[in-house]
Formats: sequence, C-alpha cells, structure tokens
Amino acid sequence: MAAPVITVSNKSLLHDQWQLLQPWFSYFDADGNPAVRYQLWDSGATATSGYFWTPTNAHWPANTTIDVAASDISNVWLRSGSAGGSETLWIRGFDGTDWSGWATFTFTTIPNSLPVATVEDQSLHVNQWARVSTLLSYSDANGDAATKYQFWDSGTAATSAHFWTPTNSHWAPNTTIEVSAADLANVWIQGGSTTGSETLWVRAFDGFNWGAWDTFTVASTNAKPVVAVADHSLHVNQWTRVGSWMNVSDANSDTITKYQFWDGGTAATSAYFWTPTNSHWAANTTIEVSASDIGNVWIQGGAATGTETLWVRAFDGTEWGDWDTFALTTTINTAPVATINDQSLHVNQWVKPGSWLSATDPEGDTITQYQFWDGNAAANSAYYWSSSNAHWASGIAIDVSAADLGNFWLHAGAAEGSDTMYVRAYDGTAWGNWDSFALTSTNTAPVATISNQTLNAAQWAQLVNWTAASDADGDAITKYQFWDGNAGANSAYFWTPTNSHWAAGIAIDVAAADLTSLWVQGGTAGGSDTMYLRAFDGTEWGAWHSFVVTTAV
Repeated sequence: MAAPVITVSNKSLLHDQWQLLQPWFSYFDADGNPAVRYQLWDSGATATSGYFWTPTNAHWPANTTIDVAASDISNVWLRSGSAGGSETLWIRGFDGTDWSGWATFTFTTIPNSLPVATVEDQSLHVNQWARVSTLLSYSDANGDAATKYQFWDSGTAATSAHFWTPTNSHWAPNTTIEVSAADLANVWIQGGSTTGSETLWVRAFDGFNWGAWDTFTVASTNAKPVVAVADHSLHVNQWTRVGSWMNVSDANSDTITKYQFWDGGTAATSAYFWTPTNSHWAANTTIEVSASDIGNVWIQGGAATGTETLWVRAFDGTEWGDWDTFALTTTINTAPVATINDQSLHVNQWVKPGSWLSATDPEGDTITQYQFWDGNAAANSAYYWSSSNAHWASGIAIDVSAADLGNFWLHAGAAEGSDTMYVRAYDGTAWGNWDSFALTSTNTAPVATISNQTLNAAQWAQLVNWTAASDADGDAITKYQFWDGNAGANSAYFWTPTNSHWAAGIAIDVAAADLTSLWVQGGTAGGSDTMYLRAFDGTEWGAWHSFVVTTAV
C-alpha cells in the first residue's frame, strides 16, 4: 500500500485577512483511500504572525500539532499576520493506514501600506461653503477603506477659513479634528469672510495605521460681478424690459442680489427708467433694484429721436461690480415683413406653416406674434389648426405668438383645389402688411395592376397573390374594386364570403384588409375572360386596369 501525498504551494495574503485552508492544498492516494484526518503545524511564533483557526480553537499557538478530522477540514481557516513577514507551515494527511509526509509551504503576510489622503490647493469665494468629501482624494495600496480622518487648520485670523462639523460649527485653529469616514460628507470648509490664504492639513486612518499629513492651501477670493448691455435701439415711446438686454456673469458663480441703474439723458423727450415704485425716474439718479424685481424694470424709448447714455452695475452679496455704459437710440419704427411662398400639399396633409415662413424686420426688432387668415370658406378647403381651435373658420384673423408658432398647423383641403391664405407679423410696435400665398391641395390616384393569369378549369386562386398596388403620394390603399367583364355561363367569376358567385358587370367593393377573402374560379370550359381592377387611396379611385384570366382545359 502507498502512503497518501499532500501538495501545497507557497501562499500570501494581505495583513489581517482570512482564508480557508482547503482550497490551497491537494490530497492524493494511489490506492484511492480517502483522507480520514489531517495534521497541521505552524512555526510562526511571533505575536504578529499568521495562525490557524478551527471551531475548537480561535487561535492555535505556534509549534503545536493540530489534529483535524477530514470531515472538518472545510472548517479550518488561516489568518494572515497583523504585520508583514513570512513563516513556514506544515500539513500532512492520514488515509487510515499511513500518514503522508509533511508538506511545507511558506505563508507570507503582505504588510499594510499607509493610506494616502490628499486635497489639492483650493480657491473658495469669500464665505463660500465646500464639502470636504468632494475635494478629498483617498487611496490605499492594499485596498483598505478609510475608517476615519483627521483635519487641522492653521489659520488663526478671525476672518480666515474654518472647518465645520455637526458637533462644532466653527473649529478653532490648531486643533485636531477627528471624523469617522462615515461622517465625512458632513465635514465642510467655509471660505474666509475676507480674501486671504491659509494652510490646512488632512490625513486618513485605514483601520490599522494613520497615513502622513497632507497640506493644502485654501485661498479665499472674490471676483466682482460683471453686467454688460450692448447698445440698443427703441422706437419712439416703445417699452422693453431692461433685464432682457442684460448679460450678467460672476466668476465665482455668486448669486446677484441687486442692481443699480443710472440715466444720463436729461432732455424732457429722452428715454427713461420705470419701476413699480416710480413711473418716471429722473436722470442722474441712482436706481437700486433687488435682483428678484429685475423683471419689473422697464425702459421707455424717448418721445423724440435721439441717443443717450445709460449705466448698470450688479452686487454679488459682497461687492459692487463696475458700471457698464450702453447707448440707447430712439428711432422711428418700420413695420416687419412676413412672407410665405406658394405651396402644394397632398390632400388632407398636415404641415406647420411656420416651416414655410420668412420674417424680417429692417431694424432687427424681434417678431413677437403673427396673424394668419384663411380666404376660402368652402367646406372641403384647407384650414388652420391651433391648440385652442381645431378648425379655424375662414375670414378670421388668427393671433399666434412667435413662441407658439411651432404648435400652429395647416391642414390641406379634403379635395383637390387651391386656397388663398394670408400672413403678417408684429414687431412689438406695429403690424406689417398682409402677404398672400396660394395653397394647392393635390392628390395622385393610386395604381393597381394584375398581370394576365392562367387557371385550370374550375381552379380557385386568391386575388391577393396576383394584386400589386402603389401610390405616388405614399397613401395607404383602403379598398379595391373588381369587375368581371364576361357574362358567359362557363366563364371565370369572383367569390367573396358575402357572394359565392358574383355576376358579371358589377363593381365589387373589397376593403384592403379583406383582400385575402377575394377568390376567382377558372371557367368550366376553356376560354379567356377580361376582368378589371382599381384601387382607392382614401381620396380618389385610380383608373381601371384590365387583365385576362385564361381557362386552360
């Protein structure tokens, strides 16, 4: 009989990790005898070395024979050391008769790598809050998760940046601030109340060791807001909201809290500012408006033509931006021009007339609304559709705001013909002239064909297998008509579920969906029959197409 053989290779684990022993070794017995028990031995005697674990002993000491029944080998674990290092372990197996030789393997504990927590240098706006977790980068060569962090603030000035946690709303400088990793999202930094720079520290703990301190600089800054208004023109006495002209930015993304305006035009006929608290602000007066009220600040163009200089600036909660000047010129208005070229649509086709529309204004005024007019009152003529009226009657001016032009539709006539339609535009001051355009509703009749066919006497055939149909407009064929041109008693004939023998000389209506139910039977005697076919596209019938069915005997 042959003794069993145990084979095991050298192994390694990260520090403080668990591993089942069984997957690491193999057992072989030339006689096929199963293992009945195993013995284990650990030579690592240091306090930080790895060790065996069994259900009967949570930490087997080194240099001890550990006897384990084969049925319990799946419950034997190895734990790596708490520090890096290597040790020799042994294992042998017993097959009921003989012990194998001891198999040795080196068990290496990969030591802990210190965690690394870093924060790049940061720039915060004055009094700006930043969540530290969004700034912090953490890594660990062993893949250990951070369990806690420490922070340190060296900025001792009363106006400097500071840390905030739920337990302390303003941590004093030169204090170690310890936070669990689970609470990292609740750690904030607030920028200083004035501009300046200071050094902060951070380090991480991975459950085993603290990493090195990392320093980073926090600079508290502020950039003044910028308001820019391009030079503009208004028509005489025209109103506009000044906020629609303003381009406002802040490099720190601060919320603008208020604005100031100034009017340099002192003439009695010059333009002026209007607010709910003053319907005509005098020139050379500082007008202060909260940002929430900017939509209520208006400018009215002068009562006479001319140019004047206006000013605007913004406040970001910390400081005022620089004044921006812009020229306002009062001009005489010229009405806008809207045109639509003559168009052609398929019968009953829908289209957005805005896709055809061309609108211009000589002064570059924004078109605010349009009017449409339908000049044809016929019941089957084209008509306009909007969300407020599904079928606008002819002879009515239909107001459509420029913003809603994409929701305004035109439906072609239900029959072929031509309609005269109209459109004009409004620039906020005056309506332009009406422009007329012709809308032609067209349809191309469908084409249905069947090639000549041959059947045996009394043979049946489905017409759907012979029929070909097309429509140049892409309309769906809705029905067909068939006609038998031979009244002979022995001639071919049509069959449908409603009539088992259609007489000749009758138009037979068949819905397109029922075409599979239409059959033709060959004649009972030899000969040829001329039959006819045409198709309907929902608007009109196509031309009759003839085909010959020959009965072969």
